[in-house]
Amino acid sequence: MAVVWIIALWLATPAFAAAPGEIPPFRKPKPDESDAFFASKHIPHLKIEIGPKEVEQLNRANREYVRCTVREDDKFVYDFVGVHLKGAAGSFRGLGDKPALSLNFDKFRDNQKFHGLDKLHLNNSVQDGTFMHESISRSLFLDAGVPVGRASHARVTLNGRDLGLYVLVEGFDSTFLKRHFKDPAGNFYDGGFCQDLDAQKKETSNNKVQGQPDLKAVWAAAQEPDLTKRYQRLQQVLDVDRFYTFVALELMISHWDGYVRNRNNYRLFVPKETGKLIFMPSGMDQVLGDPNFDLWGMGGHVATQLMNTPEGKKAYRERVTWLCQNVFKPEVLHARVDEMAEKLKPINAQHYSGVAADLKRRLTARSQVIARQVGVATVPAAPRKPIALNKAEQWEQRSEGGNPQFTTPTSNGKKSLQIRANGETIASWRATLPLEPGPWRLEAVSRTQGVASGDNMGAGVRISGATRNTGLNGNTEWKKIEFDFDANGGDVAIVCELRASKGDVWFELDSMRVVPR
Repeated sequence: MAVVWIIALWLATPAFAAAPGEIPPFRKPKPDESDAFFASKHIPHLKIEIGPKEVEQLNRANREYVRCTVREDDKFVYDFVGVHLKGAAGSFRGLGDKPALSLNFDKFRDNQKFHGLDKLHLNNSVQDGTFMHESISRSLFLDAGVPVGRASHARVTLNGRDLGLYVLVEGFDSTFLKRHFKDPAGNFYDGGFCQDLDAQKKETSNNKVQGQPDLKAVWAAAQEPDLTKRYQRLQQVLDVDRFYTFVALELMISHWDGYVRNRNNYRLFVPKETGKLIFMPSGMDQVLGDPNFDLWGMGGHVATQLMNTPEGKKAYRERVTWLCQNVFKPEVLHARVDEMAEKLKPINAQHYSGVAADLKRRLTARSQVIARQVGVATVPAAPRKPIALNKAEQWEQRSEGGNPQFTTPTSNGKKSLQIRANGETIASWRATLPLEPGPWRLEAVSRTQGVASGDNMGAGVRISGATRNTGLNGNTEWKKIEFDFDANGGDVAIVCELRASKGDVWFELDSMRVVPR
């Protein structure tokens, strides 16, 4: 019983002393029904129905809630859900386009929830073609003890129009605060569009704070000219431990449109139990674009002023180093990216496999730059592994001339991809796969019978866009053939082809693979 009491006391404690640079063990989010939803590999289909009168209201005032009905997978129906349009300069789209939407399930019906959530956002992701940036970024902040809404995905139909894939994001509201804080009754603010703490903030909690003195106290502390006193004053009104992590991770993910660089896309909360301001990130669709993003350049005034103190500068560098070694770990992030790509397979398997390969490449490149900037051992790139292409369903037929015949015969228990030329023929079996950047070799075992080609190209393997120098002609026994190439990252089309006027070629499926050189 004593052990249980000690654990409960630890979870209820905001923070205690940690090693230099290490993240203090903040109170963990309270488990609830929403955990299973965000852990699920299922992508829900949300059919949103907005009546004609409500459509007119939205067209007049698109940020004001109107009633709608939401159907989930044609199994669950939510009536009297609040909906309005969302988005800023780059992401906003009108109702007749692919709008970003906010849904509030208990706006017009008390206690109605969606898998434990009161509020969620459906982001159109028009500025993030990966549909993965939000999820991967938010997971980093949560790992590091900075409260932020979780992200998943949904298919959306609006008044009968299939709008395709959306990023589903947990909303900032009282339910969110209850998950992360022992007492959610503190002051909660929206940071506003490209505004620092000296601007009046929109209050997003039920508390109405006359004059917003808690924010003014942080701003005044940051203005203190004496560097020693500034650091001391900021410690009294700002959750400095979380703030180091918040600043570091925004810059580590190259978040140019967050608070630290652009004074944008952030929320603020002042818990009653501590009275210290906490910054929370938002709008992380445009991240990981520049692998050389500077870890020290800051635009947000509070970040700049804290890091200008000797104590703040030292503690910040220690925090970045610790995060680099313990949180921003390519192998962990790669696994999360692969998990998302697997989840998105039903939408478009080939596309999201390529997206995943590119995102993993960017995460590795960024981690290596961060390591160099803080002077720690360079994070090695994940080793490239051979990739098998031994499933018939991976391959598609293509004819570019003549009247070829394609078959997949089995001989001696081994299946092959076969092409027969009938007259001048250019034909191929093709498979597309995502590849990490670097040198690769395509390998296959093949044989031919009666292949005749005037230019001696005959049968062979290559990648799309490249040219073979040799080929198999006439009658050949089973033999290994290879093609070397360099990949830049992303999708590569593998080609097994026949260029001939007559003859047959077989490519043994079990032998087909791409290996690193």
